[in-house]
Amino acid sequence: MEESNGQGKSLSRRGFLSGAAVAGAAAALSGLIGCSPAGASAEGAGGAAGNGAQAPTGQPSFMTAPTAIADGDIAETVETEVLVIGAGYSGLASALSAAENGLQVVVAEKTAQANGRGAGTGVINSSYAVEQGAEVTDKASAAFRWMQTCGNRANESLVSLFFEESGKAMDWLLEKAEPYNVKVDLWDGYSRNPLLPDEPGYHMLSVDAGAAGVADFDQNAFFTVELLYHLVQDEGVEFLFESPAVQLVKEGDRVIGAILDTSDGYKKVVASKGVVLATGDIAGDEEMVDYYCPVAKKAQAIYTPVGVNTGDGHKMALWAGAAMQDAPFPPMLHPQRYCDKSSNQLQGPFMFVNQGGSRFFNEGTWVQPKSLQIMQNTDDGIAYTIFDSNWQRDLLDSLPHGGGMFWDSFRYLGTSSYEDTISYYENSLQECLEMGTAFQADSIEELAEQIGAPADVLKASVERYNELCAAGEDTDFNKDAQFLYQVAEPPFYSTKVGACLLTIVGGVKVDRNLQCLDGENQPIEGLYAVGNASGSVYAVDYPINVPGNSHGRCLTWGYHVGRVLAGLA
Repeated sequence: MEESNGQGKSLSRRGFLSGAAVAGAAAALSGLIGCSPAGASAEGAGGAAGNGAQAPTGQPSFMTAPTAIADGDIAETVETEVLVIGAGYSGLASALSAAENGLQVVVAEKTAQANGRGAGTGVINSSYAVEQGAEVTDKASAAFRWMQTCGNRANESLVSLFFEESGKAMDWLLEKAEPYNVKVDLWDGYSRNPLLPDEPGYHMLSVDAGAAGVADFDQNAFFTVELLYHLVQDEGVEFLFESPAVQLVKEGDRVIGAILDTSDGYKKVVASKGVVLATGDIAGDEEMVDYYCPVAKKAQAIYTPVGVNTGDGHKMALWAGAAMQDAPFPPMLHPQRYCDKSSNQLQGPFMFVNQGGSRFFNEGTWVQPKSLQIMQNTDDGIAYTIFDSNWQRDLLDSLPHGGGMFWDSFRYLGTSSYEDTISYYENSLQECLEMGTAFQADSIEELAEQIGAPADVLKASVERYNELCAAGEDTDFNKDAQFLYQVAEPPFYSTKVGACLLTIVGGVKVDRNLQCLDGENQPIEGLYAVGNASGSVYAVDYPINVPGNSHGRCLTWGYHVGRVLAGLA
């Protein structure tokens, strides 16, 4: 799905450019962003962080800018038009868009390769989706639900930008990808729940085995990023790998470049058109997580390799005087902590209990509240689904009225059906039973012993739940009567469930041009942010009513910022 199981896979360095310096010396520079920005109010996260103020005593260390790197310490200077910092989804999309529109681009990346963090890409009404009958017919209602999920604290102009431009961005990518014989599938397992409906448009890209050019790809789960890397190379973009950016460079109030820490010493890259921060999220920096998104500490991070995604762009933007969106930042969560690489736990709308055997929330809901309820209502971050031998019948009955991630399966439009979901979960349940993350018993008491819950409590919880199912009304947690399925006929089953953190989707305030804003909401010339380094399109919670929209945002923001830099948007 949008964020597939397992660790983020890095891509091969096959075909990387040499990273040789662009000819020419930089013009005289008046300042490096290494001194602390002028003082601003330090009233909480929105104050101190938002205005980039020097950290007073007791504030997090990242609020204080490091000492400026002197010109005499620079080993090499490179000139270009656009510097993109980060070779992930959003950075590669930015580089591709800028380069195809005639700009000279350098991409700086702290690791040794381009990186992917998930599978599908969700957009609104690409031409391909519309042709396949997967059109979002009521964009206004979908955007309303997005804003509602975000507590109406997101920047509605940016939400509108996504809804209006994301389909065009996917059209652009698919057109660019034609020489690589790319295959497109549309996920059809999205939620049909009228209270929590998802929108179609989750694109999965791949190359058919045997297709011309398939040998050029590793065919990993994060194919779209690998594809973008090839497309960016085709445009002649220069990559500087193992070259983390450590400071931005300003000339007056304008950001004109950055300092990279390379194996050959500090390298200054001067970018006449602009610097694009595409450095990912903050999940790898414990201090930033404590400050901006403490709830994320209760989930297991699955896409944050050690030393990566440490909020580098966020920090450099703060030191340059940029503002952060209001805290707390929203985490993107999935209840997949105990999933095997080849299967997901069977969850659906079935009964959940905590380690003590008690039911604790309305299970007929989507992945964010499932994850948050587990995090907030269990001491150990572990919950268990409880269902009986009729689960195939019950799950099949629920799908036309519910569905979505970890409820339905990876069904593709036009090629699979609800029955395929049942088959998928039959195999998945068997794998989880063999792994010890699912349990089967002939009685509730025996099941309780297997999951470590008090037998009397679990038995009482199941009996109470069955009473509610029989009555057709959940007076305990108000689950829709459609999803009340009794746990009555053995064998009984349970799957172990916990929350995983995929990413933290908060960042630097940006305007509709994706230009970073200062504490007075004024644009900082020459500085842009995309992907999870940028903020304001999400707040409070992650709106998965457009499944895969985080990757869709990466693609759309990259496509858009390249056009902005080229003067086309």
